[in-house]
Amino acid sequence: MREATTAEQEELAEAGNTSRGQLYQVAGGFRKFRPGKAISIELKAAEMHKASGGRLPMVYRTDLATECAGCAFAQKCLGPIALRAGFEVAEDDTQR
Repeated sequence: MREATTAEQEELAEAGNTSRGQLYQVAGGFRKFRPGKAISIELKAAEMHKASGGRLPMVYRTDLATECAGCAFAQKCLGPIALRAGFEVAEDDTQR
């Protein structure tokens, strides 16, 4: 979310039928999306990654949905990148 402009964030949110606020909640690790929404966001993020010349990171369904992270099919499709995002995941320091 930090790398994207407001317009890019809105474009990604629209593609996932969600809001910028929801995207921030997921990016911060406070929420997860359902698989269908995660796939929509992954596809749009890949398009935006390519269009930005790599400025915007790749985002994978396995980063966005708990069900996808544990799905053998998603892991098979994505291979070794299945559980590795192209961005830093925010950590909650209050849990330490």
